[in-house]
Amino acid sequence: MDCHKLLPRAHNRHILAMLDEVMAGQALTAIEGIICGVGPGSFTGLRVATGVAQGLAWSLNVPVIPFCSLMSQALAARDEKEPLDVYLLSTIAAQTGQFYWRLFDCRGGAFEPVTEPCMGMSEYLVARVSQCGSHPVRIVGSAAASVLQELNASLPGKTDLSPMVRPRALAALQYVLENPGLCPSLPAEHLQPLYVQTDIGWKKLAEQPRRA
Repeated sequence: MDCHKLLPRAHNRHILAMLDEVMAGQALTAIEGIICGVGPGSFTGLRVATGVAQGLAWSLNVPVIPFCSLMSQALAARDEKEPLDVYLLSTIAAQTGQFYWRLFDCRGGAFEPVTEPCMGMSEYLVARVSQCGSHPVRIVGSAAASVLQELNASLPGKTDLSPMVRPRALAALQYVLENPGLCPSLPAEHLQPLYVQTDIGWKKLAEQPRRA
């Protein structure tokens, strides 16, 4: 059963109820493994997701598979419009005014990541989308409109915008089942969020200027 809901800043209040909905009366012991979206994305949301996944995996003694949220979103976009012969630029807005992104090649029925997850507007992003040439680029996700505005001059081909596409658990599950060799499982204790932003701009107390 697929349970998909958009609940901003309410993950901790709904995730267990959604689990009950998915199980539809079955015991938790029916779970054979867990696929967890590890980001990039909201700091709190990722901590809630990985914490719940770890707790379930430990208690049930089942493996857990970490899955990139940008990839799950790109898969959802691919499944939404078939067939695709485009590059997919998957984006997620960050509260800092920045955005996360990852580029995928969906030409000819393929689905290949072109980059690793990245953050923000950069020369690297411009270079990668410029290499798409005249092929259409579909920008999806919560940061799609702002990314298109910044990239417009770098996109010589046709551009399609889908800002309402979001990561989907069902898309991740289907990909794992179809490509088990590309999605290795981990023990629960090794699961951790995918933090693309490593420099968060804060300083330790000892590094801060002294007040007068």
